Amino acid sequence: MSRVLRLNTLLDRRFQPGAISLDAMRAELSRLDALCKTLGVSELSRFLDTTAVELQQAVILVDDTQVPAADTASDPETGLAYGIEDMSWQPIAAGMSSLEALEQHLQREHQGARTSSLLDELAYCLRALSPLEAEGAQFHFALTPD
Repeated sequence: MSRVLRLNTLLDRRFQPGAISLDAMRAELSRLDALCKTLGVSELSRFLDTTAVELQQAVILVDDTQVPAADTASDPETGLAYGIEDMSWQPIAAGMSSLEALEQHLQREHQGARTSSLLDELAYCLRALSPLEAEGAQFHFALTPD
């Protein structure tokens, strides 16, 4: 089953779902986690939220003929089948050092198209998170079913 990774943010109960799919980061998550360890920063997988995948798996366990529909939105704040409190959130400040360290390292070690896609996605994340950091916002990388 295919999975999608998106950057979601939360500021004063204002939930902002990610606009783009972070395909390169999802595909390279293990490699990026290993690189984070080497660089002495928190692993990106620490910032994963798997609520949507867990919900899908629970529904399938209860009734293996039913897959949760995308239109089962019930929470008014998120527009999803689950609420803000159901998700795992991290302070943006905690993730910025990891994202910045990865970006700097990959820029120095640039190795072709694969690295270019990662750099584009890291830059997107940094642009999205940077203005919210000083405001005390939170974030996560949402892993969702495709």
